[in-house]
Amino acid sequence: MTPVRQVVLILLVALIPAGVTAVVHPRRPPWSEETLAPGEEKLKTVLTWGSNALWVDARSRRAYEADHVPGALLLNLEEWDSLFPRFLDQWSPERKIVVYCDSKACEMSHEVAARLERSGFSSVYVLKGGWEEWKKAAK
Repeated sequence: MTPVRQVVLILLVALIPAGVTAVVHPRRPPWSEETLAPGEEKLKTVLTWGSNALWVDARSRRAYEADHVPGALLLNLEEWDSLFPRFLDQWSPERKIVVYCDSKACEMSHEVAARLERSGFSSVYVLKGGWEEWKKAAK
């Protein structure tokens, strides 16, 4: 047997217990857990907040009128001046603000959340995955 074949055989034999350990080890790191960007929160966590969450839809009026999270307020940058007073009527300091837009790739929710923070609001979060995540969980 050539030295190259011996090395390959040893590597293959070593990969078997390593692979088993990677699959069944109790403290193995998660394979596909997504990391949260600063200010983002997962739907599972937000749902535990119940009525302490104030949902804010950062999408267009057309998208909001087609469907939205139950109880969500429309607050987008295009209509900020006219929509902001209604938001203020619904907001209270103990509520956490959860902003969402269409998907993970949508940045409108981050922009609306940043504007709310610049306006002095704390406890502002962006829903990881946005409307797509909500719809997926609702199925």
